[in-house]
Amino acid sequence: MTSRALLAADCGRGVGLGHLERMLALAEALRPEVEASVLVPEGDAALRRRVSDRGHTPIDAQGDTPLRVASALAASPLFDAVVLDGYVFDVGLQRRLRDRAPLTVVDDLRLPTDCDLAVNPSPGGESLRPDGARAFLGGAAYALIRASVVSAREMASRGDREPRTVLVSTGATDPAGLGLSVSHALLDRDSTVAVTRVVGPDSMELAGDAWPRESLLVAPPDLAGGLGTATVYVGAAGTTAVQAACVGCPSVITAAVSNQEAQAAALAAAGCAVVVDPAELAGACLTLLDDPARRAEMSTRGRALVDGRGAARVAAAIRHLVAARAA
Repeated sequence: MTSRALLAADCGRGVGLGHLERMLALAEALRPEVEASVLVPEGDAALRRRVSDRGHTPIDAQGDTPLRVASALAASPLFDAVVLDGYVFDVGLQRRLRDRAPLTVVDDLRLPTDCDLAVNPSPGGESLRPDGARAFLGGAAYALIRASVVSAREMASRGDREPRTVLVSTGATDPAGLGLSVSHALLDRDSTVAVTRVVGPDSMELAGDAWPRESLLVAPPDLAGGLGTATVYVGAAGTTAVQAACVGCPSVITAAVSNQEAQAAALAAAGCAVVVDPAELAGACLTLLDDPARRAEMSTRGRALVDGRGAARVAAAIRHLVAARAA
């Protein structure tokens, strides 16, 4: 009999896509033994489509993310596992959820928890076990990476990268407009560079707004193809930076928000990324574009750090939890 899991990521307007992307990667890895339903805000057609287009069942609910979780369980209590990804789920809510089904919490900030399994999927997270977790998996070996990114890794290993093409992504929200400023700085300073700039779902920009030698990816379903062909990734040190390491795309990154600082440092320590202040992103990228030997070494180190099998490892642990609770 197929088990059912509720996957709840903190997502919605004004929130990045990193938490949701990790849950979609996990939902993919749970198949076919576990059928995953993914929670989205009621009325958010773009996020609902993002879930359904990948073959998963979206569940709409009103309110903020914790309220949506409580509402979904009340409406359909027959879940064999619950997975939370975000920083907004307090210990009291986790305790109530854990009484209903085995609970997994994905969190890279080491917040207090009450769960059966805590997962820190960030490079450098190996020793960051939070208080209150019965079991723990941490580090790059558990990075939640989609199968399409792993396929891009295989494509990139054949040497199919475009010459002097930069993928710029500074987060789905990017309220400061960092992505636009970095892209235009690159185009102004080097006439041989082409830029693919990622634009989030809340942006008012359209593909026709691009500059010469600039292509816009507006709310793409994923960045696997872009990472597989780009010479360098430039942007935020979040989920995309980990995907870039897996694919073997050298990165120039910055901590766009404070919770990315530890991951940025870990990627730099592993030798697959250069970490700079936001104002230095374009200059550091141009330096790296002119250093093929360093890029090759960074690519090798990134692929060694993130092997792309993290979602399968976490999914196996969740299936074990479900089996143990049912026994």
